[in-house]
Amino acid sequence: MQKLYILLLWVLIPICLAGCWDSAELQDLSIVSGIGIDKGGDSIDNRYRTTVQIINPSQVAGGQQGGKVQSSPVTTFTATGSTLKESLRKISHKAPAQLFFPHVQVMLIGEELANEGILELFDLIERDPNFRVLFPILVVRENTAEDALKVTTSLIPVPSLKVVESLESSAKIWSEYPSSRVDQVIANLKKGSFNITGIKINGDVETGNKSENMQQIHPPTTLEINGLALFKKGKIETWLEDESARGVMWAKNEIKKTIVSLDCPKKKDAISIDILRAQSDIHVNMRKEKPVINLTIVTEGSISETQCNMALEKNKTINELEAQLSKEIKDEVLKTVKFTQEGKVDVFGFGSYINIEDKKYWKKIEGKWEDEIYPEMEINVNVLVAIRRTGMRINTYLK
Repeated sequence: MQKLYILLLWVLIPICLAGCWDSAELQDLSIVSGIGIDKGGDSIDNRYRTTVQIINPSQVAGGQQGGKVQSSPVTTFTATGSTLKESLRKISHKAPAQLFFPHVQVMLIGEELANEGILELFDLIERDPNFRVLFPILVVRENTAEDALKVTTSLIPVPSLKVVESLESSAKIWSEYPSSRVDQVIANLKKGSFNITGIKINGDVETGNKSENMQQIHPPTTLEINGLALFKKGKIETWLEDESARGVMWAKNEIKKTIVSLDCPKKKDAISIDILRAQSDIHVNMRKEKPVINLTIVTEGSISETQCNMALEKNKTINELEAQLSKEIKDEVLKTVKFTQEGKVDVFGFGSYINIEDKKYWKKIEGKWEDEIYPEMEINVNVLVAIRRTGMRINTYLK
């Protein structure tokens, strides 16, 4: 009997392991690379206008034939609905095959919808097992997500992938605008304020929708990472630009590499300092039953360019540049802090540090934190700087 049971077990095991019950062939799927969500109409039936960007596998894999692009590497389909799921279902009437979401590269939200609120947008993504939550999310400035997904791009033929590459490159090299993933946004929805990077269409939208746009050396219509949207209660409160946006990155310890411009004695912004490392620490002290934030930034850099004659071989000169760099970073951060305090938007997450330091105190002030406590709170910034190198030469050839 024991041998019979073992034989029966060996027969059943291969049956249980035979294939996947929900397998699907590639030709039976429409691979979605990007999702765009815009405000629909005023009625309930068309509350959301959803756009999907679907990859054309033959063009992405095959590229060009005979020196000419045969068709677009991607196609977009759009539909409206009272919910996101409904609008996506309606797209099935237009798409050639079942929509496949695990390979979504990016999610775009139109600014008009972001101004009204995005709290309801992520319920579907969290519930549906076909979605991953690790792709970045951006807000399309002064335009719709639908239009942004229609812009053809050169070098990287799939527009959604181009957006992701540009965002990652910007965050890695310039550290001005962060890459915010969907899971990070979802985690911050209930905590209060958060930020999402913006993207802008430069040029005519209709021109960007033509294949000729990506076939030109200088495309007339392009997509550009631009601005940092500050959200409060799920709605855009304001935007940060350039150095003000980088101030958030300094404080949140997200600076990887960047460049800071310093002044020569007789020329403004004539010295470039490459920031090679940066580390920020936030500590909370309670003073007279009020929280005080102490932000310390430690950074190292090197001189990458100078347009004036300075004695860089002298320690005194390097010390002066270090002092100027320290002040430049401090002013940049304090300017951003002041802006967010006036707007009553704690995009830095200082409230979470207070919660860790004193949970009883946080429970007392949590309801009035951003509107009353944060705008009046003392925030100290201390920047420690070291310039390690001057590049391949010490002094410039300029006189």
